[in-house]
Amino acid sequence: MTQELDAQIAVGAGARFEGLLSFWGAARVDGALRGEVAAKGRLEIGPEARVTARIQVDVLVVEGEVDGEIVARQRVEVRRGARVLAALHTPRLAVAEGAVFEGPLVMGEAPRSREERGAASAA
Repeated sequence: MTQELDAQIAVGAGARFEGLLSFWGAARVDGALRGEVAAKGRLEIGPEARVTARIQVDVLVVEGEVDGEIVARQRVEVRRGARVLAALHTPRLAVAEGAVFEGPLVMGEAPRSREERGAASAA
């Protein structure tokens, strides 16, 4: 399943989403998400959320649990009580006291997507 929107979207508590989630703007997950997130915007993972995915976003805010691979072009915030077990690439990272982060970390400019590389070479 693929979902592509230009607005705020949510995967509510008790809901399960599997597949590719693609959006511009903002999204929030309070349920379960498995698959891939490819977005231009902000993704929030709520305190009860469980996410197993490859995530590529501008900004990621985690209060729940994330397992997978994360590329954030601007920043990642791991808030108190969150668990992030992932390979992470971002220029800025904030990990609150009481949060768990485990995995390899690369700090610096995030790699560009195929679309961004194509647009740059066409210019």
